Amino acid sequence: MINKTFKEYTEEIYNIDSNYEAILSKTKKEVGKMKSKKKKVLNIAAMFIAVILVGVLSTQIYAKIQWDIEFKEYQNREYATGSGIIQQAIESGYNEVIDMGYVKQDGISAKVDSLILSDDHFEANIHFIFDEGIQLNSETFEFGFAVYDDENNIYGISERTYQDDKKNPYGNYRKYIYEDLGVKYNKKDIFSIQYSDSASCGNIRAEDREIVSGFTMNSTKGFPRSKKIYIRIFELGYTMRDIDPSEGKYYEENFDISDAEWIFEIEVPEKFYERQTTQLQLKEGIPEVKMNKMSLTETGLVIQFQSEDIRNTIMTGMNMETEEWEKVQKEMIYITDGEGNTYYPTSLGTTSEENGLKATFAINKAMLEKKLFLNVKVDGKQRVSELVEK
Repeated sequence: MINKTFKEYTEEIYNIDSNYEAILSKTKKEVGKMKSKKKKVLNIAAMFIAVILVGVLSTQIYAKIQWDIEFKEYQNREYATGSGIIQQAIESGYNEVIDMGYVKQDGISAKVDSLILSDDHFEANIHFIFDEGIQLNSETFEFGFAVYDDENNIYGISERTYQDDKKNPYGNYRKYIYEDLGVKYNKKDIFSIQYSDSASCGNIRAEDREIVSGFTMNSTKGFPRSKKIYIRIFELGYTMRDIDPSEGKYYEENFDISDAEWIFEIEVPEKFYERQTTQLQLKEGIPEVKMNKMSLTETGLVIQFQSEDIRNTIMTGMNMETEEWEKVQKEMIYITDGEGNTYYPTSLGTTSEENGLKATFAINKAMLEKKLFLNVKVDGKQRVSELVEK
């Protein structure tokens, strides 16, 4: 059966027989006056080329056949859908509650509780309720998620990590979504099409058999101004971890809770897609620091800059004692406001630029009214400069 399929596929796509005849025909024209012995040598060479061609292509053909089968299974999978609209604003006035009912399958009810979206930050809280009898560990509960909009812009896709990829039914999930949405992507860099640079997931609260879990994504190039987004939840599971003191070994085992999948459609509120990012600059420049971009949104402040001294400090931090490193971190870069409050980076890391760095702060637009000041320590000196709008 496989050989027949292979033959049909080969004849249809590559037409080996015709190619072989073309090789012979071309050979005869070019060596019409050659001796019989030399013709035989060329004929053998042509046959050898055809055999090599089949050998090289066979791996690709079988891979294509296998992919078609797996993708067909993916398309025929069962999943549940839900939709929601914005109900009301809470807390800062930017986090939005989603008015959505639970969608239940496989003994698990799920819905999207809330949503935040700015140029550089996406956040969603998912509410799960599990029926009795479902094995669960709320401390290590995780799930995979994917977010994209109605124009097939891929915000980000995050799968759970498996120790044994062969047991992972979602091993090609990222590629499945690309194919499903008809999105063209670079097969050598399947992540480049996504807007998010980083993603994380964690539980907010867990009571009995009820878990509220949130996931976040951050983007340097900026999320699109979408009017409708889709959130997929899949690959629910948890891990059990243990340490054997006698052997000093760490053990981790994965457990799947369900193969069920949810696809939620959410109408994005106007204030999300009509958002405006405020660009800031230093009132007085700091010679040892080159500021590339300072973007202030409703959810955070992102500073991209270059500093050889600060980068070197970060790179040498791995050799410091914990207490020493914590002190160095606090002095290295932070923000203060006119009321005396101090804000340390929620994330700080290097970029691909020479001496490039990126720092994120939990500071929003409303806090700009207090006056904000950037504090950095370079070459052993403390520098301060006010942040002002461009």
